[in-house]
Amino acid sequence: MNAKKLHFPAWKRSLCLITGGLMLSMGAGAQTTKNYATTAVAHSTAGLGSYNVPDYLNASDGNESTSATLESTTAVAGLFPTHSFVEIGFGANVPAGSMIYIPVQDNSSTGILNTLLSGSIGNILSSLLSDQSFIVDVKKANGNIVASYNTTASQTKSFSGGDFNIVRDANNQLYITFIPNAGADIRSVRVNARTGGLVGASYTLKVQDAYYLSGPATPCSVTQTTAFDATGATLSLLTANGNPVQNPQFAIDADTTNFSTFGYGVANVNVGATYIQDIYFSNLSSPGDQVKIKFRVPPALLNVSLLQNINIRAYKGNIQVFSGDLNSLLSVDLLGLLSASLNNNLPGEVPISVGDNTVQFDRIRVSMTQLLNLNASQLLQLYSVKRVPAPPTVAAAAISSCPGTGLQLAVTNPAGDLTYTWYNSNNTVAGTGTTLNVVAPANGLTNNYTVAASRCTDLFSAPSKVAVSAVAGSCVAVAPVAFLAGAYSTSLSRHKDVTNDWATLLQVNATNQPYNVAPFNYTGTESVALSVFTNTAGTDDILDWVLLELKDSTGNLVDRHVAFVLENGNIVNLDKTAGIAFKANAGRYHLTVRHRNHLGLSTELMTFVPGSNGFNFGSATDATLYGTAAAFTVIGGKVCLIGGNANGNGNIRYNSTANDRDAILAFLGFAETGITYNVYTPADVNLDGVVRYNGRNNDRDFLLEALNFNETGFTAEQIK
Repeated sequence: MNAKKLHFPAWKRSLCLITGGLMLSMGAGAQTTKNYATTAVAHSTAGLGSYNVPDYLNASDGNESTSATLESTTAVAGLFPTHSFVEIGFGANVPAGSMIYIPVQDNSSTGILNTLLSGSIGNILSSLLSDQSFIVDVKKANGNIVASYNTTASQTKSFSGGDFNIVRDANNQLYITFIPNAGADIRSVRVNARTGGLVGASYTLKVQDAYYLSGPATPCSVTQTTAFDATGATLSLLTANGNPVQNPQFAIDADTTNFSTFGYGVANVNVGATYIQDIYFSNLSSPGDQVKIKFRVPPALLNVSLLQNINIRAYKGNIQVFSGDLNSLLSVDLLGLLSASLNNNLPGEVPISVGDNTVQFDRIRVSMTQLLNLNASQLLQLYSVKRVPAPPTVAAAAISSCPGTGLQLAVTNPAGDLTYTWYNSNNTVAGTGTTLNVVAPANGLTNNYTVAASRCTDLFSAPSKVAVSAVAGSCVAVAPVAFLAGAYSTSLSRHKDVTNDWATLLQVNATNQPYNVAPFNYTGTESVALSVFTNTAGTDDILDWVLLELKDSTGNLVDRHVAFVLENGNIVNLDKTAGIAFKANAGRYHLTVRHRNHLGLSTELMTFVPGSNGFNFGSATDATLYGTAAAFTVIGGKVCLIGGNANGNGNIRYNSTANDRDAILAFLGFAETGITYNVYTPADVNLDGVVRYNGRNNDRDFLLEALNFNETGFTAEQIK
């Protein structure tokens, strides 16, 4: 019998082509292991009311390029409809929460799949294809039906066992999907193609396979789908104007230049209607993630509060966790950037915070309501909807320092699963990591930096800004060089190499600055990460903490800072950048370097100019240093700070009251044969990590040597 085919006017065929309810987009990082249903459980055979399915094995062969063909016809009005089905099974129960995909095809212009929408538009169009339908049954291993979806009855797609849907991917492949709930224990799927009572009605549905995806459900292994709808749509409106949301799949595909389109672009058509597009993610976002939306509207509409009519909602499952309109969600800065893009006929991309740092979501709804009494085209072009981390928090949004001084910009809330990328003002990459070392610009200038967080490739947060300004009039900077006698090596003409043991000792004991005790009484609370202490092949490993002081001509303290002294003698900021900034106007000052068990040194008054200054204590002379020549020692031609001040009282002596030999003995419990290893203490006057009174490299001998082996000798610190 020759079945009569249903034919549609051209507008209906066009409408069917663009109304695929959900579209599926699998990113490069998505779950990629397909677990196919490989068992042919059952199929219809030729008989009264049923067709044979000779190619039924194609539905369980794991090859999506082949398919089982389901036929259905109605020979006499209301009588003798003939249908066909195929049932395929999995080797084990489908895990709860794992979406089952059933790739299917029918006639793209006359089939029902293209008109099965999830919302009200589908209900309006369903009358056009009421004599075509299919039924999907999902079953347990014993054959009991868990849920049954019948497309003829405007039936719910949600059941106690899970949820059905119709989806489409970027290649126009259509799927029937089902997400089983816990305890559903799905083992097989049956698809049945049917026709209704219209004489000559026919329907062909091809079932290609069934599978579910497995793999790590991480934020970067995500599958996007999309659905659309509209309120206020009528059949006459659809007949005259077509679909109010066109090309919805373009909002989730990999092409960054195409877009879905909301609205008809005609003034006062469907006034008051709301156009909706849902973007689904196959797993939950990380807590606190934001959504970044790329879109374009006519620039003129920004002046008529269209942004108030564009609403963003976030959902966790079917529960709404956030709602807001773009006008209230965007800052003044973002509105300015958006306006600049739109005025140049370019799309704008804006980040939206959808709650606090605990909120998670797996669906974003974008909607636009047609404005009343507006004689202008109203269109929303949606390019993409992405999940991104929240912007990093920076230590300071604006930093002012001396020209040419080294600074470290830092993220204060780093997360272990995020990568941080820093950018210069021209948007080129300046570096990656939680910190960035920069140099302050010339006087009066400002350099702008930004940092963005990413968890997945090319999915960056909104940037956080840091402005670095240089103001010469309120600060001076200095990059000094100094050497400690206890660590000086004549063979290297610098400090000895930092060993792994010494670096480890610093990591364990010296992450906090040591100068908040007498006689230093420094009030800062600086601390550093373990990782700053290293033992590399270079000469810039950290040897120890020092304290720098800037004083005026009368000895009044102007400013002070802790710093690090390196193997090469350079004294640097805690991020190892050069140029330590002091709050002082340009002028003449004394610079002092102090150490926890070496006697400090001060310069004579020296001129500090705006910006960076330098002073090398190692090559200084009695004329440039404050006090007499007894204030320092010379080793291998280098001026060094005198070591041996084990009790920190500002002088060294071997005998008499408050002598340093007793301080060393006291640390050892007054045991002259005692040895203590791996210690960070002022009693370790030769800075080798070991305190000993006798034997090789003992601290008592180093103390005596500092006094020129004079047991009654005494050397006082001479600092301004």
